[in-house]
Amino acid sequence: MRIAVALLALLALATPARAQSPGNATGLGGPGTADLPALAEGATISAVEVELRGEPDAQGTVEAATRRAFGLSPGMPFDPIVTEAALGRVRALPGVSDATLRLAVDSAHRSLTIVLRVVRDGAAPGGPSGILAEQGIRGFPTIWRDERSLLTFIANGGLGTFSDGHPWFGRPSTFTRGSPLALNPPQGVGTGARASWAEAYAEYGIGGATRLLDGPFYLYGAVTGLAAITSGRDIFRDDTRSANELNRAYAGLIYAPADSDLRVNASVGKQSFTLEDGFLLARFTQRLNAGWLPGVYLSPRTAADTAALVNLRAGNWVFNGFWLEPNRSEDILSRTQLLGGSLRYNFDMHSHAAVNAIYVPASDTAYLVPNAGSPGGREGLLTVAARGRWADPDVLPGVWLEGALAHQSNQNFPMSAWGGYAQAGYIARSLPWTPSLSYRYAAFSGDNPATSRYERFDTLYSGGLDEWLQGITMGKLLTQSNRAVHRVRLNVSPWEGTNLTLDWYLNRALELNNLGGNPRLSQLSSRDLGQEWQLVLRMPLNERLYFLGVAGLAQPGEAIRSAAGGSASNWTTLQAQLFWTF
Repeated sequence: MRIAVALLALLALATPARAQSPGNATGLGGPGTADLPALAEGATISAVEVELRGEPDAQGTVEAATRRAFGLSPGMPFDPIVTEAALGRVRALPGVSDATLRLAVDSAHRSLTIVLRVVRDGAAPGGPSGILAEQGIRGFPTIWRDERSLLTFIANGGLGTFSDGHPWFGRPSTFTRGSPLALNPPQGVGTGARASWAEAYAEYGIGGATRLLDGPFYLYGAVTGLAAITSGRDIFRDDTRSANELNRAYAGLIYAPADSDLRVNASVGKQSFTLEDGFLLARFTQRLNAGWLPGVYLSPRTAADTAALVNLRAGNWVFNGFWLEPNRSEDILSRTQLLGGSLRYNFDMHSHAAVNAIYVPASDTAYLVPNAGSPGGREGLLTVAARGRWADPDVLPGVWLEGALAHQSNQNFPMSAWGGYAQAGYIARSLPWTPSLSYRYAAFSGDNPATSRYERFDTLYSGGLDEWLQGITMGKLLTQSNRAVHRVRLNVSPWEGTNLTLDWYLNRALELNNLGGNPRLSQLSSRDLGQEWQLVLRMPLNERLYFLGVAGLAQPGEAIRSAAGGSASNWTTLQAQLFWTF
């Protein structure tokens, strides 16, 4: 259902990953925010638009009723089953004969918009649909759908071919020695000058939602399995391997009164969760998708092993609360529990502000400091962040500004770490291909060994190809911590839904002490980490098929060249991936 581009170097460390500075423990990228529901699951909704057809709207009353019935708003997580249940409430409105939706992705900053198409023509609403209705097998994958219930098969998948030139900058045994993902950890991998392979997966299952009696409560849930296979020489292994396992299993309850815009959604189980745009928590970083598990680049596993989520919306306020245990099964991953919440205020469809708090009540991950000392570990970590976005088409058309600032402390030892970013961009919506250009500076502090405090920022489960992978190749070797990144992004959209994005990243270390990253980079000879060029084509072929093409060139900086013995090659990647959903 989703792609993750690779594993951070944490999983290529010489010692067990959970004993290291945590970083991101699994695949990072994913297709990012896409306009297929299966690929958008877990993403944060940025806007909800309403397109009315048929009878004219009387002073916006129909649009207001539609928004109130639908109930989803910016800041809330996207779930295909929940969204279909909300659409059923819209279809039940008086005078509405049909209601459908499509997903749209803003080409400038890759955010998700839900577009509702509501038809009011005086005709009676359509009857039940699906396999068990008059459609028969033509209704696949819907088993049954009416104005109050939905039962559907879930059938998604993807396949891809990949070819990396000079993986690990031409020094694979140097940078992967000791990795539990390699077939021979003491020696590391031996990819040679090129690694080429293929991956495929299929997610299958069933999901549904129903209104309970005639009240304001709706029950929903889904259960899916996942079958995956890898064949060829990837960046860690060269054996053909396959797996078939439980992927998602969750249930939830929604409170949606018809006479109010109050919405409460609580769910628990094996499910995906992303906080905002993945700055601190992304669905792409919480599961293992490499080594003996096939799918190192497609990385279809994104659901946390256990996630208890609550979402509340009242007016312009949105609250997301969560308890996460991303991993309970793989020994090489950190066993960490997260408890937190986010409070967001939507000024309008363009601007918002939010505060986040994340506490770690339990974790087996230890931080590293020079001279084999240890200040403690992730357990007891408190992260507090503030973020915001501003855009006003009436004041500065096409311009947007956004940023975030986070601070970390730990109740068990002295710690003060900082992370954040600032971004400015412009999109020319009146020009052909709606080009946009943006600049972002992001920095996450490193530990200064001359101080008594621990200062290396723990980026938790940050990730995502759109925003927080920060380089499809550099993200495999470098953690976000102790890193400052300049990003310049140019995007064009030749036609609706299609985006061609060129990113340039310049990476600098904030401290020469880099304990907690790849062991071969634990002490840096230079702050120059390197730069990367990344070109991504995202193209929906139709409502069922989605193509993702990637080309990347990473150029090692002095710090990487020195760690590789004085010389290192450019690392290139070519990727072609096709995803489908029913």
